[in-house]
Amino acid sequence: MKQLEANSRDRLVSVAKAAAGALPFIGTLVAETLDAVVPNLRFERVVSYLKTLEDRVVCLDNQMSSFEKNLGTEEGLDIFEEGIVQASRSVSDERKERLARLVAKSLSVEEVKYEESRKLLNLYRELTDPEIVWLIFYSLNPVLGRGPHSEWVEKHPEILKPISREMGAPQEQRERAALQDSYKATLLRLGLTEERNKSTSLTMLGRMLVSYISDEGEPKKN
Repeated sequence: MKQLEANSRDRLVSVAKAAAGALPFIGTLVAETLDAVVPNLRFERVVSYLKTLEDRVVCLDNQMSSFEKNLGTEEGLDIFEEGIVQASRSVSDERKERLARLVAKSLSVEEVKYEESRKLLNLYRELTDPEIVWLIFYSLNPVLGRGPHSEWVEKHPEILKPISREMGAPQEQRERAALQDSYKATLLRLGLTEERNKSTSLTMLGRMLVSYISDEGEPKKN
């Protein structure tokens, strides 16, 4: 059985390396690192992430020279490896896409801001998908009336819509409310949001993270 598992992992490695090698822009730069970076991890997720990463790099004004140069440094390789590890544990496509933006923007600059990028990657790893949804919600500066924030709520009602905490509410509802409170508390604890006058807004650190994972500056898809 162990031999079968080893063969399966070897096959996954080969498939992942072949898929990475087929990427016209970044494939040859990353295929050789897969054996050392992602042993025994979920290569299907990694391959999906790498394809998304390539799309993001190409969107950033074709900054391939900077990406290639930075990938050849210890700092750049560490950022790339952390992206691979997180991608292998990312279930949703949205999470992998935001992770790809973060890594692409970190490695496609003239000079890597290593401490900044590593900090933001660490924060991203700590957040669940619902917490990221709340983070983006606060970045839209919620106000009374319709706007981008209300459209975001309509897109994620199960996460963002207020949950009644009235006495006698069903246990399931109270549990959902407790989870919603925990999402907000995590953002506050990590220094991504702050509370003033009973309202919540992003801190500078929170805005930095949103700027790295958002599609701002990318060409809009038709």
